[in-house]
Amino acid sequence: MRMDWINVSIVSLSMSVDAMVVGSTDGLRERHMSIVKALLIAATFGLFQFGMPALGYFVGYSFRDALTAAIPWIAFALLSLLSAKSLVDFVKDRKNKDKEEVEERKIKPMDIFFQGIATSIDALCIGFVFLGYAIPEAMLSFGVIGVSTFTLSFLMVMLG
Repeated sequence: MRMDWINVSIVSLSMSVDAMVVGSTDGLRERHMSIVKALLIAATFGLFQFGMPALGYFVGYSFRDALTAAIPWIAFALLSLLSAKSLVDFVKDRKNKDKEEVEERKIKPMDIFFQGIATSIDALCIGFVFLGYAIPEAMLSFGVIGVSTFTLSFLMVMLG
């Protein structure tokens, strides 16, 4: 399959959105964040947004023949579980919001690491989408996703 740059661009932008939102929230929570920490946050998000689709691609590529019919259902199940968890977390946060004041807090390295994982779990499924691409084209596509995520999330951390 020939690489479709419009598709890759749209996917990279859509995959960057969750990292952008988390990055802007980090920027709001830690108002006087250093440039180094903002770069660390953006690099973490970009790295995970590159690595998770690559992982999904190689897992899917290894089991492509066995999983061909199941891949859409696997992606649906993973995204449904993530959606349900997000809804539960939202309800819990709404209950706790009345009890606590919003305060500025420092973003710790472990927070950044877990945010990187959380924002990229859905990217694991994107690896399945690119199974029709040869390995070099798929890696290039995932690189575009990682670079756009890095760039856009850094911008949002700074704006936050």
